[in-house]
Formats: sequence, C-alpha cells, structure tokens
Amino acid sequence: MKKIIILLVAVAMVACNPTSKLSTYQSEGDAAFEQADYATAYTQYTQYITVASANGVDISNELYIKQAQACAQLDKVDEASELYNTLLAKGGHTKLLAEYSQMLQANGQVDEELALWNSYADKVSAPELKQMMTERLIFLNESKGNNQVLIDVVANKPADVKLSKEAQLCHIKALEAEKKGYPAAKACNQLLKAYPNYIEALEWKAKYYYEKAENRYKYEMAKYNKNKNATTYAYLRRDLKKVSSDFRIARDVFLQLRKHDPKNKSYIRYLKNTYLRLDQKSEAVQLDKLL
Repeated sequence: MKKIIILLVAVAMVACNPTSKLSTYQSEGDAAFEQADYATAYTQYTQYITVASANGVDISNELYIKQAQACAQLDKVDEASELYNTLLAKGGHTKLLAEYSQMLQANGQVDEELALWNSYADKVSAPELKQMMTERLIFLNESKGNNQVLIDVVANKPADVKLSKEAQLCHIKALEAEKKGYPAAKACNQLLKAYPNYIEALEWKAKYYYEKAENRYKYEMAKYNKNKNATTYAYLRRDLKKVSSDFRIARDVFLQLRKHDPKNKSYIRYLKNTYLRLDQKSEAVQLDKLL
C-alpha cells in the first residue's frame, strides 16, 4: 500500500509539473523535423517554447533555429522573420543569413531582404556568404532601379568575390542607365571574352552600338540639313565615318546572334537597318524578304 501511495504521489507531482513534458515536446519535434514533417515539428516546438517561457526554462538557440526553419517551410514568414532577427541580433549566427535571405527571396520581400543584407554586410566573412551577399545586393538593387547603388556595390565588392555573368550584365545595364556608356561597353567586352556565347550580353552589345550609331547618325544629319554647304558636307562625311564604325560593330554582333537564332525577327530587323546605314543595300533587300 505504501508503494502505491508513493507512486501515486509521484504521478501527481509529474502531472502538476508542466515542465516534465518538455523533453517529450523536444524529442517529438526533433523526430518530426528529421522526417521533414514540419507541421508536427512546429506544433511540438511551439508547445516547448510556450511551456518553457512560462516557467523560466532556458530555450536553446538550436531549438529556435529549427523552429525558424520549420516556419519558413510552412510559409509562416512573419514568425520566421521574427525568430531569424532575434537569433541574428544575438550574434554568431551569420550562417542563418543565407536561409533567411532565401525565404525572403522566395516570398518576393525585396525591401526586407535588401535591409537584411545592408544590416549585416560588415559582419559577413565566409567566402560563400560574401559571394551570395554581393550578388543578392546587385539583383535586389537592379529590381529597385537603384543603378548608382548597384554600381557602388560592384566597385566596393570584396576582391575575392567573382561575379556571375548575370550579375556582371546587371552592372553593365546599370552603367548604361547612368549614362556611362564607355565603361559599360568595356565591361561587356570583358564579359564576352570570358563567355563568348552569352546571348544576353551579345544582345546588349549589338543594340548598344546600334542605338549609339543611330542616334549619332540622326543628330549629324539634322545638323547638316539645317545648313547645307560644301564645308558642312565635308564635316558630315567625316563624322559619319565614325558612326559607320559603330554600325559595323552592331552588324557583326547581329550576324553572330543570327547564327544562334536565324529566324529571330528582331535580329533581322536590326541587321537590315544596319545594312541600310552602311549602304549595303543588296544585303538589306535579302533580309527584308525574311520579314
């Protein structure tokens, strides 16, 4: 009888002590997490956090990390963000930046992701994370139209960060948008030296030189038409020779592009117009038949 009473008392004490279930919540949560059952893991971790917080029990960072990851998997973005921000504020968890950034990216939270990287830029030291941070800052600022900020990111990037071809092209387009055509063209030539068949870069180069030449051609013709005489005609011929050089670059690149996509109507139109400006009328006529 005495043993039964002791046992009942022990059972009653356990029942009255909510913290006795903490180990169960954690073990079941961990098991579910390992099986990618994030809904169950989230429920168990939530119970653990609730009980532990109410009873003054310390909660490990590891459990908070798993809860944040479970929230991210369940699209509980606000709750995950709160957990990630808390963990990052404690310091020593910069490795969480990558997964936090990926969650924000997946949910299209551009401003939040931009603020995240800007806040922790000086704390990132791991090479892989520096690479990711630099490229994300480039892509995010491109999406916001922050061209000068993007240019500054590239100018100040760590020396050991090698930009992807996509990030380099973003930089080129930002330079062009900021009226820095020569540096943009130079950067594009460097990019194509490394990736000679990068279609997007070839398209940028061809269109850049075409538009540059076409705008200059129209400007010189308008200037000449306002004051036609032998002297201005001589100047016109001189200046159009410079314009022709850009048209020839555009022509050669569009010819290269057509090797990849012979039926592309845009390439054909640009190339036809370029031939006309270069007085290659027979070639222009042949292309016109394809439109």
